[in-house]
Amino acid sequence: MAEKNLKVLVVDDEEDSLELVKNTIKTLGFNVVAVSSGNEALRILRDTGDIKVVLADLVMSGMNGIELVKEARKMGINQKFIIFTAYGEMDSYIEAMNLGVVDYINKPINSEQLVQLIAKALEYERD
Repeated sequence: MAEKNLKVLVVDDEEDSLELVKNTIKTLGFNVVAVSSGNEALRILRDTGDIKVVLADLVMSGMNGIELVKEARKMGINQKFIIFTAYGEMDSYIEAMNLGVVDYINKPINSEQLVQLIAKALEYERD
């Protein structure tokens, strides 16, 4: 199912959630880079050209998921973002969609959902 060597970046400041999403994505056959802050994510996106999809938590200390997308866009980083959250807020959903986020989903995320979301992000990339 997974494309060989496809790298997915997961950003979440909650260690348990980060590990769960990271391990789920690994079992699906993707390469995963996991970080616990928006600043770390930006550094990796800036320094690494092989990340295709970014899954970021909406609510994080420091830089939240929406701010991460905004900063990435300012830096010319155009990877496909998926925002996940335990707090579904309409305002942040609309803002995320206006920034070109591929999807905005509620936790907990299951592996079937992840496969569909990553496939959707990759389809956007081909367009």
